[in-house]
Amino acid sequence: MTDNSIAAPRPGKARGRKLAIAFLLLIAAAIALAWYGAGSLRPQVSPSGLEFREVKAGTGEPIAPSDAALLDYVLTVDDGRVMDSSEAHGGPQPFTASQVFPGFAEAMERMKEGGEYRFSMPPRLAWGDSPAPQDFPPDSDLTFDVRVRKVVRGGAAMMAQQQQMQQMQQEQQQQPQE
Repeated sequence: MTDNSIAAPRPGKARGRKLAIAFLLLIAAAIALAWYGAGSLRPQVSPSGLEFREVKAGTGEPIAPSDAALLDYVLTVDDGRVMDSSEAHGGPQPFTASQVFPGFAEAMERMKEGGEYRFSMPPRLAWGDSPAPQDFPPDSDLTFDVRVRKVVRGGAAMMAQQQQMQQMQQEQQQQPQE
């Protein structure tokens, strides 16, 4: 008489192995999903050193150098101090890529209408080789939280014309009356 109990696995052991394998696969899937989900929290770092993160996706095409954009923004430095904001200037402010420093212009090219963004840059992307303005810590990164309210395609030319008109009016007002 042969004892077949040694050759055949017991039903409880096989079920336990399947359960352990299923549990390990579940853990691996959870780790993969967490890694994938955390990707949106990690900023994209450009070769220039700009660290850019999309907080809320916008719609349409990114802002082009020829466009104007109405932006809400808050500028902070490394110690958390707010150095500037659109609120301090009365609300959303119009900008074009030619009006801002290089790091901000680079970030604008990644933004879309309705989007919200956070980006940081080393001081050289703001001030170049010049020293930081007096109120800014000299080696502090600049961090911006920006919301794009509206993008006006081709609006940079219109804003440039408007600025020229304002400058001409100011010059006329400063000339002595005869």
